[in-house]
Amino acid sequence: MTSRLKSAILRHTDSIKRSNLSGIKDTIRSRVTTANHDNGYGSNEFIHLNFYDDDNYLSIVQCINGGYHITEDMLKFMLDYNDCLQKHIDNLKSCSKKSKSRVKAQSTLSSYHTTRAAQLKTICAPSLEAEYLQARHDAIQNAIDECRTELNRIYSKGSSNSSPKHNRTDYMIDSFEAASSVLLKLSEKIDKLKEQKTKEDAALLQAKILCENLSYTHGVKESKTEKANNSRKKHEQKLKEIENDIARFEDEYEHEKKTYRVEARRIYEKCRVLEEKRLELIGDTLMKFIKAAYSSKNSTQQRTIYEELQSYLKDERDITKDLEFWAQTYGVYDSTTSLSTETNQNDDAHDDDEPSSADTTTSSTKTKSKKNQK
Repeated sequence: MTSRLKSAILRHTDSIKRSNLSGIKDTIRSRVTTANHDNGYGSNEFIHLNFYDDDNYLSIVQCINGGYHITEDMLKFMLDYNDCLQKHIDNLKSCSKKSKSRVKAQSTLSSYHTTRAAQLKTICAPSLEAEYLQARHDAIQNAIDECRTELNRIYSKGSSNSSPKHNRTDYMIDSFEAASSVLLKLSEKIDKLKEQKTKEDAALLQAKILCENLSYTHGVKESKTEKANNSRKKHEQKLKEIENDIARFEDEYEHEKKTYRVEARRIYEKCRVLEEKRLELIGDTLMKFIKAAYSSKNSTQQRTIYEELQSYLKDERDITKDLEFWAQTYGVYDSTTSLSTETNQNDDAHDDDEPSSADTTTSSTKTKSKKNQK
């Protein structure tokens, strides 16, 4: 094969490898991208609300508490994966065991010596594979156990019907409630005043209607008209007082709102640290999982099994030895017709055909002597 042809073949092979690898990477990227799009950020009860309004601070509390179920779902996935892996391990062991029994039950008339040993050696490979898969399974289980231990430390379970909550939940809620207590009282006062204003607006409207009706009615006593006007003025004065109170409390509310924002932000930062730890727990557990399940160490272990088997089959399995073993066992062995003897004799004959260095030297000397005699 010319060097040019070899180069062309190598270039073609490399292009195929690069193409296949590129295709695999593109497939992985597309699946990850699709997964991200499919699992877009969905709606929830707090998504369009302002954190600092009303009791919307509960969003961070519920976020942290909900983290328990998020982590549990992740662990359930890992447990399901491990269950599948354990079944595969058990099947590999069963495969080796059954196949080994079948080989051992084979007639030694047809199953013997190095080929039989090679079969048994290969049949043991699934058991070896099961061993390193079991180590992978155990590493994943260890990651699951570590995560669950930490999860149970962070989250406490109440009654059987209640969901687990973070052990700092009560502290978080109490802190937010204390910070917003003044704001809440002011808000309640403003709401009550607005209710009173609504009633006074209605009462004032009725008083104005009465005064207007009396002004168009002939023969009405002056005292009655005066009483209606006094009632109207009284409602107007009351309404003005309510409006002034509302304005004053709203000013206080806006001032207190700024104070609350500062305090709520400080409490939120503490909650953020708790949430960060929760996310770290999930991230660290995922890293442990993929390291155990998909690291290059797994490929190395499988490669080792392959190389050991390949080496054994090349070096230890010998058809000639098998045939001679059978011949010796059943009394038909003849050293003169032995395949190994024939092989050795052929090698010796080949050596005899080739002139030795001494013969070559003698022949050369004789040729030179004849030339000198001439």
